[in-house]
Amino acid sequence: MTRDEVVTLLDSILDKELGNLDTPSASDWVKIEEKFGCQFPKKFKYFIELMSEYVFPGDILNVSSGRTNGNDTIEFTYDYVMKEGFWKEDLIPFYSIGNGDYFCLPLKECPNSGVYYYFHEENNIEKEADNIEEWLIQLPTFLS
Repeated sequence: MTRDEVVTLLDSILDKELGNLDTPSASDWVKIEEKFGCQFPKKFKYFIELMSEYVFPGDILNVSSGRTNGNDTIEFTYDYVMKEGFWKEDLIPFYSIGNGDYFCLPLKECPNSGVYYYFHEENNIEKEADNIEEWLIQLPTFLS
């Protein structure tokens, strides 16, 4: 899936963001990849970068520290949930549903990460997709 294909998919299900928000810079990506010791899939980077252009339900966590949608960063959220004591160290949250549940990427699978859903009430995870492309393709169904 190319960046243009991700744009086409997002155009079909989301409204455009009204403000000019910053996309993550190359140095933002280097910083987060160094923190987690993994390289994120290109399609994941496309998705996160494009979130500066779309209104998305829930909280897509930020990589950029510039002008953002106001949501927390992936790093801040990870550190916060780790302090809570129930979080699985291997999971990198990227999409907060708003009720304590998250969509995550597992560190041990980088850069060919599946996408998992963390249920906070049960402290349980379930695999949602084998990779980010499969997850993106499922977005229209999830968001409807």
